[in-house]
Amino acid sequence: MPSWVADLKAVASRCASCHRLVILRQFSARKAGIRMHGSWYCSGRCFRSAAEREILRFGTSVGAPASHNSSMPLGLDLMSRGLLTAEQLKKATDEQKENGGEIGEVLVRQGSVSEKQVTEIRSAEWGCPVFTLPKHTAQIQIQVPSTLIRAYSMIPVHYVAATNLLYVGFVNSIEYGLLYAVEQLTGCKTTPCFVTPTAFLSEMEHTKKLQQGSPEPPAKELSFEDIQTPAEIARILYVTGLEMEAEEAFIGKCKDYIWARLKNDRKSADLLFKVG
Repeated sequence: MPSWVADLKAVASRCASCHRLVILRQFSARKAGIRMHGSWYCSGRCFRSAAEREILRFGTSVGAPASHNSSMPLGLDLMSRGLLTAEQLKKATDEQKENGGEIGEVLVRQGSVSEKQVTEIRSAEWGCPVFTLPKHTAQIQIQVPSTLIRAYSMIPVHYVAATNLLYVGFVNSIEYGLLYAVEQLTGCKTTPCFVTPTAFLSEMEHTKKLQQGSPEPPAKELSFEDIQTPAEIARILYVTGLEMEAEEAFIGKCKDYIWARLKNDRKSADLLFKVG
């Protein structure tokens, strides 16, 4: 054994699933097994069992705060503030019944109110600020899958490295389960805010351009729309983890999706399973 290897400190790790104790040198300990939420698993089989237990736990745990219930519908709130007439609200409601869509978007499209007015009403209702996006921003290194960005009309808008705080902008309503999942999978703290639909679309386009010009490739994204059993989801995570030689895994859940991130020191992959 070379002297530089002999001098390396031995690291003892115990599997959180089968409780097998493994002693490794420092240079190989990082490559052995897989870590998930602070626990270490010695093999793919043990990781698969732990992942299934974690997914089953989502069905019974309270987890994130409950969804917000509005005390007053958006249209009535706009009327109470003198920003909308009864005739305008009826016209928007009739169009919504015929064509669907969100009432705020219909009102803006009809020219009855502005985007800014709708966003300010929502921010006051939820007790969160309106975030004004600067014209030119650097790329936020904390990545959220595009599937979730589109599904919940949300996007990371600002990151404060000194406090590890991520501002997440929403257009229509805040999904606290998603905020909790972002915290679990990225390790940062989150705080919600609101952005206008135009600012949201602009930031999506800006982020896309920055990613295209970045030397760091974005995380690979795999989406599974069919409802999966916990065992099947764990099997897919197990197979994908083996294929990419994952060293670390995170699993979270928001309203409609189970979101898993697998990573090693070179790349990462986001797997999204629609369950709601």
